[in-house]
Amino acid sequence: MRFTSLTKKFLVSSALSTGLLLSSWASAMPGSEKLGELLQGYGSFSANFQQVTLADNGRQAQKTEGSLLLAKPNLFRWETLQPFPQEIVSDGQFIWIYDPDLEQVTQRSADTQQGSAPALILNGQIAQLQKTYSIRLVEDTGSEQLFDLKPLTEQHNFSRIRLAFSGEVISELMLEDSLGQKTSVVFSDQQLNPEIKPESFFFRIPKDTDVIIDIEE
Repeated sequence: MRFTSLTKKFLVSSALSTGLLLSSWASAMPGSEKLGELLQGYGSFSANFQQVTLADNGRQAQKTEGSLLLAKPNLFRWETLQPFPQEIVSDGQFIWIYDPDLEQVTQRSADTQQGSAPALILNGQIAQLQKTYSIRLVEDTGSEQLFDLKPLTEQHNFSRIRLAFSGEVISELMLEDSLGQKTSVVFSDQQLNPEIKPESFFFRIPKDTDVIIDIEE
């Protein structure tokens, strides 16, 4: 089993950024402004993750584990270790989806994903996000925040997005599509602004690997 279409739409977003702890006065700020504060401070991010996808009947459809490297604005490396190895790498120009056991890699333009909601969130583009999503801060304990995003129209891939922070660190991203399928990505061992070597975001096509060019309109 491979990544679902919902998950791939998330994975081919650009770099993850987050920001500064909100001071006590910020509790009066609208949700979009508070989220903007949290998404402005990161230049890079690393973490391990556990991802669970639920079908519309609530049953677990897929569970994966792996690691993540991100650098602003459009670089990332998402490696799945369990249950099937897979690499998804963005070098800023192209996104590479590599399935070692299939000896196959799919190449697509990174530009095709820049307008998606996860890409806008993870790049901290709050002003652009506000044009298409309502943003609410639904929980704020001082050390933890939970944001709820819903599209203003029905012409979107996601019917709901939830983004959780623990302190200044993103802890969970939850996505729900129009068919009721839900994906939760829980992060652990997070590091803010680690030094990441540029070559971490290079993808070299392995020998004897088939290349598929995915052209999206």
